[in-house]
Amino acid sequence: MTRLSAVLIGFLMGAASAAGACGFHNYVPQPTMVDRLIESEHVVLVRQDPANPFRYKVVEDLSGMDADADIPNLVDSITRRRLARSQDDVVLFAREGAYGPWLRVAYIDSAMQPVLRSVLDQLPEWRLGEDAGRFRTFAELLNHPDPVVGKLALRELDRADYGFLVSHKLQVDTGRILSRIDDRAEMDLRAIRVLLLGIAGGDAARDYLIRGMHRSAQLESTLLGAFATAMIEMDGPESVRTIAETYLSGPAYSAATQEMIVEALALHSQYGDETMQSAVAEAMDHALQAAPHLAPAVARQFGARGVWSQSDTLSSLVRNGSVRSMADVLTVSQYIALAEGVSARSGMGDDVSPESGVFE
Repeated sequence: MTRLSAVLIGFLMGAASAAGACGFHNYVPQPTMVDRLIESEHVVLVRQDPANPFRYKVVEDLSGMDADADIPNLVDSITRRRLARSQDDVVLFAREGAYGPWLRVAYIDSAMQPVLRSVLDQLPEWRLGEDAGRFRTFAELLNHPDPVVGKLALRELDRADYGFLVSHKLQVDTGRILSRIDDRAEMDLRAIRVLLLGIAGGDAARDYLIRGMHRSAQLESTLLGAFATAMIEMDGPESVRTIAETYLSGPAYSAATQEMIVEALALHSQYGDETMQSAVAEAMDHALQAAPHLAPAVARQFGARGVWSQSDTLSSLVRNGSVRSMADVLTVSQYIALAEGVSARSGMGDDVSPESGVFE
């Protein structure tokens, strides 16, 4: 590994950590059913023990082990009633290793049965990191009529890169998204629902996103990045300058709010076409000239995504003394140095983008 590669990895990891602290994925998603299965060595399906209705008995061992699993968990009253109504329903349990604690993963009814079987068929590949197939599988379940399956699909897509969401023709039911987006019991799914509204488009989605973006900016909500990303996705490059001028041009909004806007712009520069990239580059140049204090946020967010379009503008700000604190100068200088290194390597025919062999 070259020195540039090592430094690039370190900077991107550090910048990504800073971005995560104030971006729209600033939370740690709850493990999904798929996550549990990937991490588990022993997986079983259980029902009530006929000899003791308060205990579970294995009806199918999905991990191919011969050992008779003893599930210590008690069958709660709700599960007992559900199992009594359907003799085909089961409960999915899993554990890491041969002696780890058993964890209840999911209740498997008629709607979840085919989903579980499909997951099990593909699990060996997903364990090897074949995420694209995993996300495609759940993209097809996004509008499943069963709400539990639909929420599982949302939680899986919440792990996907934004590039996956915009590059696949997701069929988004706007009415269904809007009917659940403010449910307090499902707030962990609000960010992905906001992003999907931006992909879906339409007047109803636009009205919700406009209100949500304004409110989030005022309240410094961590959802602002998702709202800004969705608005740009919906309205295209022409919205970039308007959003930048509104939220980045003056001191009306906090540094945290402005960094979330910068993150959304960086995201669209990473995944957008040439027109979008040009619009973002121009908007950020104007914003930085008017508000040089944005420089470290730009270096963090654009650097975290391997987008080096801001190098010249940031270099100018450092040279003329607009970036003053030593910490900010260091952050910006790292971005500039890496951008120059990437440019030099690219000129020699080497690909050092985040998706290239620099990480190998």
